[in-house]
Amino acid sequence: MTTVNRIPLVSGVVHVEASGDPLGRLVLCVHGLSANCRSFDRLVPALAAAGHHVVTMDLRGRGRSEVTPPGTYGWDSHVRDLLEIGDLYGADSFDLIGHSMGGFIGMTLAAHNQRRCSRLVLIDALGVPEPSALVPIAKAVGRLGRTYPTIAAALSHVRDSGTIAPWNAFWDNYFRWEIEPVNDGVQIRTDPAAVGEDSADAANHDVYELWQRIRCPVLLVRANTPLAPGGGLIVSAQDSERFVADNRNATVVDLDSDHYTVLIDPVAIDTIEHFLR
Repeated sequence: MTTVNRIPLVSGVVHVEASGDPLGRLVLCVHGLSANCRSFDRLVPALAAAGHHVVTMDLRGRGRSEVTPPGTYGWDSHVRDLLEIGDLYGADSFDLIGHSMGGFIGMTLAAHNQRRCSRLVLIDALGVPEPSALVPIAKAVGRLGRTYPTIAAALSHVRDSGTIAPWNAFWDNYFRWEIEPVNDGVQIRTDPAAVGEDSADAANHDVYELWQRIRCPVLLVRANTPLAPGGGLIVSAQDSERFVADNRNATVVDLDSDHYTVLIDPVAIDTIEHFLR
């Protein structure tokens, strides 16, 4: 059973979904830059069945959460939201799963609030991505700020961009979640300004310095298939090897998935569930 809430945080109202045993260990799932809580629809049932209390959310400015004013975003601001959500669920400490930018937010939280994060799962997020890997991601962000005549047209725009392949019902549901009607068609709720502010904030953080501060066990699920033929990877082999060498509590699993399809890779789901068991 999933409980859906709109939770008023200090920073704004956030759409939150809780699944599993309320008495189980709290697991917070944090999505990527322009994504939403549907990112974890395949993972949540596995974790809930294993007895965890799994909480997903739309970060502010995304999906069905509030769009807050400029200057209210950035990794540190999202960390404060997560800590407040943890408090609201009565958890002194919790496990955290982050995909893409959600992983960097997770690293920031684990590095600066060591007693709060017990275990950290990084889904294809670790260091500075290889430059060519960011081109398809920028293409995906290009869906924002547009008006489409119909929901079908909006989904076709994303599907035809070729960033996500193969396409299936998971992705229909994932992108449909962020669409809302307007007078002359439909638009995507996610705010381009929020995405832009969070993207720019990455330059204010030294992710490699964060590695040195993380004390909890870490699982890195690394996608080793580029989003575009001949393109780069979000997590380079060099960063992955260096991270394991520097962090004795780190485990790395390489999968033949890309940055998006790793979210629904059965091996990724089994690996994460086993790590958090």
